[in-house]
Amino acid sequence: MSAAHEVTTTSRPEFLDPDGSDRTFRATVYDLLAVGARMQDVRDHLAVGIGVSGPQYAILMAIFHMQSEAEGAGVRAVGRRLHVSGPFVTAQANRLVELGLVEKRPNPADGRGVLLCLTAEGRRRISDAAPAIQEANDVFFAALSKVDFLVLGDIAARLEKSSEQAVKRHKGPTDK
Repeated sequence: MSAAHEVTTTSRPEFLDPDGSDRTFRATVYDLLAVGARMQDVRDHLAVGIGVSGPQYAILMAIFHMQSEAEGAGVRAVGRRLHVSGPFVTAQANRLVELGLVEKRPNPADGRGVLLCLTAEGRRRISDAAPAIQEANDVFFAALSKVDFLVLGDIAARLEKSSEQAVKRHKGPTDK
């Protein structure tokens, strides 16, 4: 083994191959990166069909799934669901308001907050895009059984938490 191959990218024994290399670990990381990039590509393509950007699509879908008939989805709740900041949601929601897809209503539970609600046009665009969204999700996750999908959901939730810790630990003082 050359000196370059003696360095591993993880020290956890459960992630190392029997020969001490990290080849399987690296392959998994590369696969996860490819899946994430492809998921964003599919999201961005679906977004174009609705007439919005990828991040705006994610916010529209979050509002669609979170809003109740009587109220709406809070900015912070949407941010938590999508793992983005409240100010980012606010900025994108303002663009969605300009496009006539989202409206803001006062939050009756918090006079300072607003609730985001889809307009009739926002609901129509999601409804019109539903067949393409369903097909994309069906094809994207076709390799998984019900059990696989449940396990993936659990793993994804745990990785989201540990990846957040990794980002916090490795941000430099000038990173924002």
